[in-house]
Amino acid sequence: MKCRSVACIWSGAPPLHRITATAVLNRPPTLYTGGSDGSIIWWNLSGDEFEPEIKPIAMLCGHAAPIADLCICFPVVDSRDKKIKSDSTNAMKNLHSSDYGALLSACSDGLLCLWSRGSGHCRRRRKMPPWLGSPSVVSPLHSNPRYVCISCCSIDSSGYISDHNSSDTQNRRPSKCSVVIIDSYTLTVLQTVFHEKLPTVPLKFMAVITSTDDMEKQLAVLADLFGKLQLIPISSGSNSRGDGGTALRKSSHEERTICEGSSERGQVLSVALCKQIVALIYKTFCIFRHVITGADIGEISFKDDIFSQSHVVGGMFLDIDDFSEENRFAVWNSRGAAVVYKILHVDKVKVKSLCEIPAVSCPLDFRLSICFVKLKCYILRIESLCYQHKEPLVWKPQVTVWSLGQLYDDPNNSSQKCKMLGKGSVCFDEIEQDCVLIHKIINNSSLDNEIYSSVQSERIVTSSMVISENLYTPYAVVYGFCGGEIEMVRFDMYFDGHKDKRVSKQHFLGHKGAILCLATHRMVGRTNSCTSCNNILLSGSMDCTVRVWDLDNSNIIIVMHQHIAPVRQLILPPPYTARPWNSCFLSVGEDSCVSLASLETLRVERMFVGHISYPSKIVWDGRRGYLACLCPNFSDVLYIWDIKTGTRERVLRGTASHSMFDNFCKGLSIFNSDNTSHSSLLLPIIEDGSLPHSQIVFEMGSTSLNLNELNASQETSGKETAGKFSAPLKCSCPFPGIATLTFDLAELMSPSQYHRDAFTGNRDSNNEKTQANQQEADVLENPAGSIKKQDWVQSVGESLLRFSLSYLHLWDVDYELDKLLTTEMNLNRPEKFILSSGLEGDRGSLTLTFPSLTSTLELWKSSSEFSAMRSLTMVSLAQRMVSLSHASSDASCALAAFYTRSFAEKFPSIKPPLLQLLVSFWQDKSEHVRMAARSIFHCAASRAIPAPLCHQETRDLPKIASPTTEEQNEQDNLNTDDEILSWLESYEMQDWISCIGGTSQDAMTSHIIVASALSIWYPSRIKPTLPTLVINPLIKLVMAMNEKYSSTAAELLAEGMESTWKACIGPEIHRLIGDIFFQIECVTSATSASQPPAVPVEIRETLVGVLLPSLAMADVLGFLTVIESQIWSTASDSPVHLVSLMILIRVVKGAPRNLAQYLDKVVNFILQTMDHGNSVMRRICLQSSMTALNEVARVFPMVALSDTSTRLAVGDAIGDINSSFIRVYDMQSVTKIKVLDASGPPGIPSLLAGGSEATLTTLISALSFSPDGEDNTRSCNEADSLKLLIHNLDLSYRLEWVGERKVLLTRHGQELGTFQL
Repeated sequence: MKCRSVACIWSGAPPLHRITATAVLNRPPTLYTGGSDGSIIWWNLSGDEFEPEIKPIAMLCGHAAPIADLCICFPVVDSRDKKIKSDSTNAMKNLHSSDYGALLSACSDGLLCLWSRGSGHCRRRRKMPPWLGSPSVVSPLHSNPRYVCISCCSIDSSGYISDHNSSDTQNRRPSKCSVVIIDSYTLTVLQTVFHEKLPTVPLKFMAVITSTDDMEKQLAVLADLFGKLQLIPISSGSNSRGDGGTALRKSSHEERTICEGSSERGQVLSVALCKQIVALIYKTFCIFRHVITGADIGEISFKDDIFSQSHVVGGMFLDIDDFSEENRFAVWNSRGAAVVYKILHVDKVKVKSLCEIPAVSCPLDFRLSICFVKLKCYILRIESLCYQHKEPLVWKPQVTVWSLGQLYDDPNNSSQKCKMLGKGSVCFDEIEQDCVLIHKIINNSSLDNEIYSSVQSERIVTSSMVISENLYTPYAVVYGFCGGEIEMVRFDMYFDGHKDKRVSKQHFLGHKGAILCLATHRMVGRTNSCTSCNNILLSGSMDCTVRVWDLDNSNIIIVMHQHIAPVRQLILPPPYTARPWNSCFLSVGEDSCVSLASLETLRVERMFVGHISYPSKIVWDGRRGYLACLCPNFSDVLYIWDIKTGTRERVLRGTASHSMFDNFCKGLSIFNSDNTSHSSLLLPIIEDGSLPHSQIVFEMGSTSLNLNELNASQETSGKETAGKFSAPLKCSCPFPGIATLTFDLAELMSPSQYHRDAFTGNRDSNNEKTQANQQEADVLENPAGSIKKQDWVQSVGESLLRFSLSYLHLWDVDYELDKLLTTEMNLNRPEKFILSSGLEGDRGSLTLTFPSLTSTLELWKSSSEFSAMRSLTMVSLAQRMVSLSHASSDASCALAAFYTRSFAEKFPSIKPPLLQLLVSFWQDKSEHVRMAARSIFHCAASRAIPAPLCHQETRDLPKIASPTTEEQNEQDNLNTDDEILSWLESYEMQDWISCIGGTSQDAMTSHIIVASALSIWYPSRIKPTLPTLVINPLIKLVMAMNEKYSSTAAELLAEGMESTWKACIGPEIHRLIGDIFFQIECVTSATSASQPPAVPVEIRETLVGVLLPSLAMADVLGFLTVIESQIWSTASDSPVHLVSLMILIRVVKGAPRNLAQYLDKVVNFILQTMDHGNSVMRRICLQSSMTALNEVARVFPMVALSDTSTRLAVGDAIGDINSSFIRVYDMQSVTKIKVLDASGPPGIPSLLAGGSEATLTTLISALSFSPDGEDNTRSCNEADSLKLLIHNLDLSYRLEWVGERKVLLTRHGQELGTFQL
């Protein structure tokens, strides 16, 4: 299991965000906005009804291309019937949105992401098949919101796909349109509804409606740019699939044209749909049309309204779910002015103006992008403002909230104005003054707009990267700004207690345009180089130049002019690249050229020209010297170049180019991330079964012209990477100005192997070996001289832990703790950076909160997964620090206590850690992680019990017993049991599973572990029937021999046997004991000396040392029966005999009273293992058998072993008062030699009451051998019942010979008397 925590570093300027798509979730009120750069911002609407407050919470990073569309779906399947039977409206009302609702995002390059509402975590990230083209519209199915309909367009070489709301689409010609059904749970294509060539007019709109004739029938509505409507039926039905889901049948591809469009009316700017009514919105009017009949039923003219200065660009229905005869319809123009109409529909549509929203107040030369959405009882205006007219454009988002609740207060007033209730924007505290200046510019259009550029635009970050100087921690963050400046900010690090005293900031000046790409390279092993510097910084800019800098002193080395357009990418040589290519780099420009330049000669060595467009995706094979350039914007063309000769080897077009490029990417594997500004989101999506995503780097890898050679290369690469280690800290930059540090808890807890590999230089490249050795030499230098290797490793490990705690700790929440951490633990608070928290998602996706305490706390309040992972990381690191530095133990303990208890006490509204996630780490390799997971579980259990398991206290209301009440209670119990079983068997859409890289098996097993633990430790807080329902799954989990969970399950079964489980499975305990013995026998027989054991050692030790003794104590007679049968049913050399003796010793020590009435059976079993007739068993078990006999004689005073170990006497401890015997055995022959009758005096005095009746009582209390071999007995009192007799059995009596015919009786070491025999 992985547990990775993300710290996000923000630049001083907020991110750029031009909104291209929106989606809303009503419960809880949430807004999502997708941007042209691929980012998605998550907004929360809070506050009361009259003063709502909308704030940005987090940025969802999963796309690197413009967001095409967003939609809300419900990727959940009921565990009992595996489907949602209600329609979408009822489903969305019945299902709790925060638990089941999810956001589905699609970007123009065909990438799909599924985001959880609760945590914002990316559950799945998948690539659509290349033949579908670029997605444009996403719409959920009404019959089952788990399935989503997506329309896509593919294009020919004469055009490209732009934003589907853009007016440029009229000049483009898509070649094909596809409509497919996607399963939002798996993000796989289930059905192709439509896949045909379109006429010259491109697709404008797509939605799904329900047929009026058949409510089960779904129809896809397509609209083109001139208003032509098409209806395509979506066939669906229930087929039993392997996963039990609802399958969709193949579409019949029936197509029905409803109404031909007309180019005379102009182009449709927007389309809105409500039930069977569609609104076609043009510049100056809107037409309402019935989808089924195709008849026009109404029209609105915009000539006399507030749209005189700007034409209409969009519209929407406000009451989509309950449209009958009355609805509200809103339209808006390009300046943000909107009008809300009341629509009455009987036979014809009648329209009446209700209210108006004024336009955005800003200068006319500011560029705007406007859209509206309805959220609860409000209408939100989502604005994107561009303050800069030159490239790159600077877009800022803003959301305003307008009231819709008072629209009917004055129906006679047609000029009613909507009231703005609130607004929100992405604005950091560090640039609050600049934001105030922006608002002044907006409110006063006469101000000079250049004021804004001089204050804010120059500081917009257009490129960024994190430099990793060594193999342990990052070195610095580098920012490239819109004005051409480059700034490097170093991290503060401690090595051996000394702070890095180098300058914290450096600046590189010289570029005349925005910085678009950055890279760093270390020069090693060079000869005849034109430069003497070791560390080089490369930068590409809008000014079409590539500049080479000395990273150490900020001096310019050379300015290169190989491009005539802005330089977008810089790519460094991959590992294992031979000389002289290992000192070269690639630059990619918007002029569609790729250049290869050398850092030794400072010249351009190769120019790869002729690409049809900008090659945005490039793979460099350093071993074979090939370069693969993919141009995805124009017909998907892949160019393969020979770097050595500069010639083009092959060109692939269409979907084959993507397939070949994906094959190239599967062979990528390197040691760590590259020091470039290339977005981590551009890494290729590798499907399950391929190399891990963490080992993939986009610009590097192995490509080959021969597919067989490529496969061989992948196998070789896999062997090479098998022995590699993963770094405890990984850095990336998903978007300009945003740097992320991902801390891997498993690597932080066990860094010894990591540092040992670093010392030995476990990398084949001479370049990399030299770097590792040089870093070792640099770190080992200190004023006191050289230190030992192990001391250096410990110093680096401790420094890395301090660095991790500094960037993961939530500062400014507990000031006393902050002071303790900085003074005693010597944590360096990262004041030079703007920090926030984050959560890693599927395949490199990220969820990053905005840098404010409110946003960070919102993630703690909404995500129990984040709460569990961050608490587990911090407590584990704190405990690790205690073992490394005893001087900081007080601060470490305070830190652990804060994330275990104090934080929840300060903020009771935060979600408790998820128990299922915590139990996944109960068997972690690190002791600190195991301890932390269990500690947090116990502290959070009382408030984190899952709802289906939590006991609801009944109200103290008087109830009259009646048959109806009894029947109702019985029905309630059945419903409760069904609810618990449904929870135990659930495994789908568990966010925490993808957070820790688990499987559906982990989900089900964790549920069993949680339910079992709660049944043992918190019985009063759970439903009474839970132990009965969970015991059988718990036993199955034990017998499954699962490496992750069986040990934990066995421990829980053993711990709760007496208190909880014995009442549930009492009669079946002996069968369980026999099954476990059989499992041990089978596993041992199947394991040879040359093969590893089939069952891990930990599980075997838990079964033998913990579970079997507990079961034996719970059912002593059953245990003795099983082990006696093992004597004859298993081989003489079977390990079960030794196991039986070991467990018997544990029972003797742990529950001697339970064995008292079966002493004869116990001794007989031990003696059978010592039988001379079975020499094999005697040889194996003799030592353990004698140990067991000595232990029995030590614990039970009625069992005596002579001093010479030649005689053994066993007296009846409990039995019939008239039949008491003492059995004497000869240990040399292992046979019974005599039976002494102890029924009469002096064993049982006849004066005792009831002596003449057959009753159970305590018989022999103590035995002792005399020096000549005689024995003596002493009896005790009588009891009323066997259970009470066993409970009161006194095993403290002892007999000692003190003379020839005299014995001493003692109890608890005190003398009771001396008796003459």
